[in-house]
Amino acid sequence: MITDARITYSIGITKLYFPKLFNYLTEKEFETFIRKAYNHTSDFNGGTPINNFINQFFNLLEEHHTNKSKDIRNEFGYFNYLLGEFSKYSNQKKFKNLLLGALYNFDRNNFHHSLGEIGACLDLSQQRTFQKYEQTLVNGKSIDFVFSTNEGHLVYVDVVTIDYDKSRYEKEKFQFFLDKRLSDKFLSKSNDLEKEIKNDIYIYPILSGFSIQIIKEQSEYLMNINNSTIEKNNYQSFSPKAFGNIQGTFFNLFSIEEIISPELIKNKTS
Repeated sequence: MITDARITYSIGITKLYFPKLFNYLTEKEFETFIRKAYNHTSDFNGGTPINNFINQFFNLLEEHHTNKSKDIRNEFGYFNYLLGEFSKYSNQKKFKNLLLGALYNFDRNNFHHSLGEIGACLDLSQQRTFQKYEQTLVNGKSIDFVFSTNEGHLVYVDVVTIDYDKSRYEKEKFQFFLDKRLSDKFLSKSNDLEKEIKNDIYIYPILSGFSIQIIKEQSEYLMNINNSTIEKNNYQSFSPKAFGNIQGTFFNLFSIEEIISPELIKNKTS
């Protein structure tokens, strides 16, 4: 059973590394999460099956204690940045549902996948209005987000994180590999839908595990993914983004253009 002192310590670490969480949750709500998280880990003999928010939070506590690296703290720094950026929008109640979904997804959902969803939602909110998290379509399939354009048109978006083993990279087969992943994801969501609805569904790809060299070699293809069409490619997609850790101090979601032209990152962060 978790002690009150451990709860107080956890809240203190949260206030230190991602305090903007409390723009959306009260301390009491976060305390409830911590208690449920500890109960869940005790059911799994001190761990969870995958690297979700709980594990990363416990890793943050450990990293703070040992001070041996800053990798986890950088990730939570990015999380805090995302939380702060969403405070600029009027749909905070809907975003809270996304946030709670990421926190309480105990059994699946890698923390990087959660960061990817939140980062994608923020990116798309720059020019669209975030309407809903997790919408069930008429074919029974769930899709991550619903946005509306300035004209009131609805856009359905599913975020897919491509976890890639760069040791298996083959330059000539790369495009086929990624096209198939995106096509499979699109078809899994759009199957049996009327054409009018299918035309409003988009994939938002996030690349994970890709080296800078691979991204540079494939940059022409990657930068044209947003020109994909259902008729030609069997999917339609936004431009892919990739997580990166810049000089060990700045963890963020970057565009392909920023990765192949680092001066764009310098201009963005200066």
